[in-house]
Amino acid sequence: RSEGGREALYRETILAGGVADPIKTAYANVAGKYQDVLTLEQSVAELHQMFLDFALLTEQQGELLDQIEYQVRSAADYIEDANVDVHEAIEYQKKIRKKQCWIILIVIILLIIVLFSTGVLP
Repeated sequence: RSEGGREALYRETILAGGVADPIKTAYANVAGKYQDVLTLEQSVAELHQMFLDFALLTEQQGELLDQIEYQVRSAADYIEDANVDVHEAIEYQKKIRKKQCWIILIVIILLIIVLFSTGVLP
């Protein structure tokens, strides 16, 4: 028999058998405590579920923090690479300007030579 069936059988036997009031009182007391135990059991089960939920949330937050940390490190690496590229670009720009100045100087010298050789300039 199930637990509920046993409880019903005991209740019928005690209450219908003409037993004295102290037994009825004791039965009512035990039945009340039994309900309290069931309520406590349900509360413990709910508390257990809350702890499981907290554990899951904590794990998910840990994974999220790991992802954020990875993204921050990746961004830092990209910034370092970008800084190196910017410094290289500045160096290339300086070299190109220097070459442009030399080319302009050579063109001016050649122009002066051509002008002297053609007699435009005395």
